[in-house]
Amino acid sequence: MSAPRKRARRPRPQRPDTPRAQKKVETKQALVEAAMALFREEGLETPSLDAICARAGFTRGAFYVHFKDRDELVEAVMSETGRLLLGELLEVEDVGTVVSRFLALVQGGRYPLSKPGGVPPSQLWAACARSPRVRARYLELATESIRRLERTIDKGQQGGLLRKDLPAEDAATLLLLLVVGAQQLLELGLPMVPGRLAGAALKLLTRG
Repeated sequence: MSAPRKRARRPRPQRPDTPRAQKKVETKQALVEAAMALFREEGLETPSLDAICARAGFTRGAFYVHFKDRDELVEAVMSETGRLLLGELLEVEDVGTVVSRFLALVQGGRYPLSKPGGVPPSQLWAACARSPRVRARYLELATESIRRLERTIDKGQQGGLLRKDLPAEDAATLLLLLVVGAQQLLELGLPMVPGRLAGAALKLLTRG
């Protein structure tokens, strides 16, 4: 009678707090931060993958452990930037503050990729046109921005500060359109005063 076969042990799932797992998280974050820095300095299209890897201190081999291709890296950069910006801008209950901050960041070149420099809007639109995945991620961020703005506007309406005859979702969409339009026109060289634009937008939303 043959001895019973020993059941092969399944590999245990790696805990996220193990040194190896932590190292993978740190490597991926370093690549994203290196890409963000180079995109700010040189634009979205110019930096090569080799340059991004060199800035992060890793090889291309390490890059492909974490990302399928350049577009997936761009998605990760957009996600990280969106997380930072949405946290900075939309965690307030005053819609006037939200609008003023958005417009100031656009004029200062910090939006859409944060910090001085930014990425020219034309390059961002080109990336969205080229890659369905990048476009989908951008639309997700835009949708999340509208939803957060909608909640802020709704609070203002319930508090009697903003007009109630304009649906909050429509008002939020219009404010985001204002930001996107400002990006495009600023790249073309049209001078803008963020405070005045914010004031005009608020007059359209304010009662009476």
